[in-house]
Amino acid sequence: MLEIKARQGLEQLEEYKVEMVPNADIVVNANEANWNLPKDVLLQVQYKTQEFIFNRYPPMGTGDLGEVLAEDLHVGSDKIIIGNGSSELLEKACFAFGGAGRKIAFPYPSFSMYGVYVQMADSISAPYALTAEGYVNADAVIAFCAKEKPSLLIICNPNNPTGNLNSLENMEKILAGVSCPVIMDEAYMEFAQEPESSKEISTLSLLDKYNNFLCFRTFSKAYGLAGLRVGYGIGSDKLIGIIQKVLMPYHVNSYSLMVAQVAYENKTFFRERVQLIRSERNKMRGELAGLGFKVFPSETNFLLFLPTEKLACKLAVYAETKGYQFTGNNASKAGTLIFQELLQRKILVRNFSGNFYLPGGIRLTMGTEKENVKVLAVITEICKSAEE
Repeated sequence: MLEIKARQGLEQLEEYKVEMVPNADIVVNANEANWNLPKDVLLQVQYKTQEFIFNRYPPMGTGDLGEVLAEDLHVGSDKIIIGNGSSELLEKACFAFGGAGRKIAFPYPSFSMYGVYVQMADSISAPYALTAEGYVNADAVIAFCAKEKPSLLIICNPNNPTGNLNSLENMEKILAGVSCPVIMDEAYMEFAQEPESSKEISTLSLLDKYNNFLCFRTFSKAYGLAGLRVGYGIGSDKLIGIIQKVLMPYHVNSYSLMVAQVAYENKTFFRERVQLIRSERNKMRGELAGLGFKVFPSETNFLLFLPTEKLACKLAVYAETKGYQFTGNNASKAGTLIFQELLQRKILVRNFSGNFYLPGGIRLTMGTEKENVKVLAVITEICKSAEE
C-alpha cells in the first residue's frame, strides 16, 4: 500500500476545533453576533441581490468596498487590503514575513490560531507572555523583540480570550521601540470603551505617524457577518503590497464584498446593538464577580471568567457529588463542571478550563438580553447548589 506523507511539520499542527452542538438553544461560544442584520440593512442587501452579477469573478483589488473604507478612514486605497476575515490576513502576513529560520512573535494567552499560522508558514514561534491580568507589558515586549529579533510582531488588542484593552500610549510605545513590522489585531475594537476625551484608542490614529504596522479589523463581530468572512487591513502601502503577493487571485467572493459594503455604509444601524452588548457585558461582569468569579476587564463582546480558589474548591466537590470524574486541579474541574452543566441545558459556551494559563476559564459571548438572563440564572444555580 502506498505510504502517504504530508509536508514535514504538518503532523504537529492541531486542527482548530470549536465545540458544536446542533440543537443548542443558546450559542455563545464563538463571539458571533446573536442577531441577524438590522432590518434596514437586510432590505438593502435583498434589493441588491436581485440584480447581483453572479457570473463574473470578484475584483482583483479591494473593489468598491476598499474605496468606501479608504474614503471613510481618510487613507489612499493602496493602504487597504481585504481578506476572508481578518484571519486570512493574519495567515498571509505570516507567509509574507515568516519563513524558514524566521521568528514571529505573538502573545499568550491569546488567539490560538496565531501559533498555527506561524507553523503553517514554516516559521519559528516566539510567544511572549501577557501580564497576569491579561495586558501587554510594552517594555517587556520591546525587550523581548530586541532579544529574539522576530521578523513580525502580532498584538491582539483588545485581547482574545481575556478581553483586555491596552492603551494607545503603550501600543505606540511598542511601535516606536521595535524594528520589525507589527500587526495590530483589532477584531473587537468596535466594542471598546469610548474615551472620556477626544483622544483616540485605536492605532488607526497612528497611520500617518508610523509606517511599520498594519491594523486588522473584521466584519464578523460588530457587523454580524461571520457567515460571509470579510476582514480588512489598513497600513503602510509597502506592507500592504508585500501581503498582496501571497493572496490568491479573486480570494474574496463578490457577494461577501457587496454585503460588507452595505453594512459599512450603514454602520449607524449597528451602534445601538454595540451599546446594548457593552451594557449587558458590564452588567454580567458585576453579577459573575458577585458569585465569586475572577472576571477579566473586557472591552469586547465577550467575558472571560475563572473561579476563585474558594469557589473552585466548592464546585470541584459538587462535581464529585454529581458523579462527574473530571481530571485536573480544582479550578479545571470547576470550569468543566460549569461548561457541562450549561451544555446539558443546551447552552454552548467556550471552555478554557484546561488552559494552563486560564485554569477553569469560561468565555461567554454576550447574547440577547433574554439569553444573558438565562445563562446567568444557570450559572447562579450551579454556584448556589455547590454552597449547600
